[in-house]
Amino acid sequence: MKTNSIWQLTQAALLSLTVMVPNHRAGAAGDADLFVDFRYTPQWWVTSICLPDDPHKTVVGRSGELLYHYAGRFYDFKVNVGFQTTVGLIVSEDARWVRQELESARVPIVKTYRESPTLKICEEAFAVTGSLTADSAPRTEVRRVDAGGVLADWAQPPPGTSPALASAAVSTHVFPPRKRTIRYAVNVAPGESRKIALAVCEGHYEIRSRSMEMNVEGAPARKVDAGGEVGKNKPVAFWFDARDANQDGQISIEVLPAPGATDKFVVLNGLWVFPAETPSDSAALLAGKLDAQASAAIYGGRQQLRPRNDVILVHVTNTSTNSRTISPELVVRSERPVRTDIAEQKIAIHGQEIIHSSLRMQGVRQFHPQKRVVQLEPLTIAPGQTADFHVLYAAGTPVVLRPQNLAEAKQLRAQAADFWNQAKLPFGKVEVPDKQIQSLVDSSIRNIWQAREIKGGLPSFQVGPAVYRGLWVVDGAFMLEAAAMLGAVDEARAGINYMLSHQNANGSFEVLEKYYKENGIVLWMCVQHARLTSDRAWLEGVWPKLEKTVAYIRELRRLSRTNPQWLCQGLIPPGFVDGGVALSEKGDYSNVYWNLGGLKAAIAAATWLGKAAEAAEWQKEYDDFEAAFQTTARRDLRQDPNGNTYLPDMMGNVGNLAPQRGQWAFFHGVYPGKVFASNDPILTGTMAMFESCEQQGGMIVGDAGLVEGIWGYLASFHAHAWLWLGNGRKAAERLYAFANHASPLLAWREEQMPVGEHDPRDFGDMPHNWAGAEFIRLVRDLLVLERGDELHLLEGLPAGWI
Repeated sequence: MKTNSIWQLTQAALLSLTVMVPNHRAGAAGDADLFVDFRYTPQWWVTSICLPDDPHKTVVGRSGELLYHYAGRFYDFKVNVGFQTTVGLIVSEDARWVRQELESARVPIVKTYRESPTLKICEEAFAVTGSLTADSAPRTEVRRVDAGGVLADWAQPPPGTSPALASAAVSTHVFPPRKRTIRYAVNVAPGESRKIALAVCEGHYEIRSRSMEMNVEGAPARKVDAGGEVGKNKPVAFWFDARDANQDGQISIEVLPAPGATDKFVVLNGLWVFPAETPSDSAALLAGKLDAQASAAIYGGRQQLRPRNDVILVHVTNTSTNSRTISPELVVRSERPVRTDIAEQKIAIHGQEIIHSSLRMQGVRQFHPQKRVVQLEPLTIAPGQTADFHVLYAAGTPVVLRPQNLAEAKQLRAQAADFWNQAKLPFGKVEVPDKQIQSLVDSSIRNIWQAREIKGGLPSFQVGPAVYRGLWVVDGAFMLEAAAMLGAVDEARAGINYMLSHQNANGSFEVLEKYYKENGIVLWMCVQHARLTSDRAWLEGVWPKLEKTVAYIRELRRLSRTNPQWLCQGLIPPGFVDGGVALSEKGDYSNVYWNLGGLKAAIAAATWLGKAAEAAEWQKEYDDFEAAFQTTARRDLRQDPNGNTYLPDMMGNVGNLAPQRGQWAFFHGVYPGKVFASNDPILTGTMAMFESCEQQGGMIVGDAGLVEGIWGYLASFHAHAWLWLGNGRKAAERLYAFANHASPLLAWREEQMPVGEHDPRDFGDMPHNWAGAEFIRLVRDLLVLERGDELHLLEGLPAGWI
């Protein structure tokens, strides 16, 4: 690493700031309104308690319940909708919810408090840390290398077959469109062979067919029609003698629509990897009897995971002057098969996960197929005394019932706190005197690392634990920038390498279908990382990939002229917009902004690397691109109801959307894209339009999925635009508005309704880690901002921090 990296200069500047600024809450003259009290918190929230890089993505609901089996439902109107299984407690019927809090910003032990006239109850939810078994032998590494997508309980496999075959890996996520291919890679020594088994259980078609093609490296391709071959809800297995034919150290597996298929939605319910000499036995395979022999067994897109347990540790204090007897109840809701065994003192979910309690189970009431209430043994508590018990949720292969008793539960709770307090996460690199802002920074760091996963030995920085669990290029780029800002340079670089591995042969990035802005943001991401680390050598190493992406942007410009009905001539073809707007019909500016910004970054990088000829050639391309944009933009300018002249995102104002709708990428065109001059009337008029849409401290209403809702981390896009334009005060105001839309447990939902709305809807994932990354970036950039070759300090410093 170069000694003069911007990151190192940033740390020196922030260290100086920490030394010279007293430690008190913002609130000095002129900034009295800048404080955090979570006044705009969402009505419902969830909180991650899983470990860093944990494939078990456990979250805890606002009421303290454990939430599992996210089922791909995009709208979460209430805390448990979207999760197939919830585990919670009714400690006492007369107790009411009071509040919920974290142990600390860095320690995700969730404490839910309830009170009754005679009781105080604290339920502490945490994930058990450390290995639960002595077995540390690694299984064969199988990577899913498409963008991901899972449908839980897609099918209903018959008795005698593994119930895990009900779920399926699918070729598209619920939202937005993905490439219609399922792809895996099996790590092997170059040239090695394996026996690969794939299983499909058709859960939709009774008579009609789903025609798919299975390609396993080293074996003949096979055309598959599970519904037509065996019928609906009947699993069928396909065996392949696979070999690493191209000697690249992996066996590729691909499931895609067969040529001419009418339904291009493809599914895969099971995948197994065996030694090459393993005999084929479909009956035993589909019954789950060969899982132990397999070096990898994946059901429904999820590999069988090592044991990981979650605990609710309950403390009940009798505040009265008389003894009090309570009869706690364990409440389990699940859409998956549930078996309650009072004799064995356990509840089994799908035969794969176990719920256990330190209090004896005495009976069960089943209200409907999805809800069971298990009566636990009574507890008598003396006046002023506290009684404790715990509930355990154990999952993985094998299932390990630990803690086995109350004493061990308390020990594991202390161990979890120690684990998180000593976790090697990049804390302490950005420190500010406002304790609430600092807590949100620290919590954002933790949540980013909790949602992350290791795929093929590389970190995949993921946006969330549920809806957005997977690779999202635009969101991920900002998380990778935040990681580098925090000093986690090697991890950020590995994450960039993972993202670059998704480049197509033609140089494009299209993890989301027609999401052409991915190309521009990858260019910016790589250049920004090299700048932050002052590492020309690294940039030279990835330069051939970036050259191919620039060539693809030029091809996109050519393609934009192929349809005379499009309004995007010479720009970018109509593509996926995002932010509540799907595919554009005639053309959109969101994809234009990011391809302009990416190309501009690439030109600066070519100049930095001394590639004068490329820089000149690309500059000529950019000038033509930018001129076409200005001409088209002037054609599409409109006036909002307040008389502000603005540029709608949809070319020709197709759809006549509200002025602010779908406009998120405009802010990125301002910064970091730097597409606009500061006096460009397109910029000034559109910024004025946004100011007329503000509520709740400076938040824009109606920009995204919820037509009348608030997209929380849009505040950072907005703030960065104001900061770049020289208005640090407005940027700081939006930092605090952003902070006040977090939950009291220091995380954000993607979108929520304004306070006071009777509509309780919210939208998207939580914790949403693009939001967390944006918060980190904004706090840092208010203090330290790169302007060309200069490093500017304190442009957005809130006065109350001094």
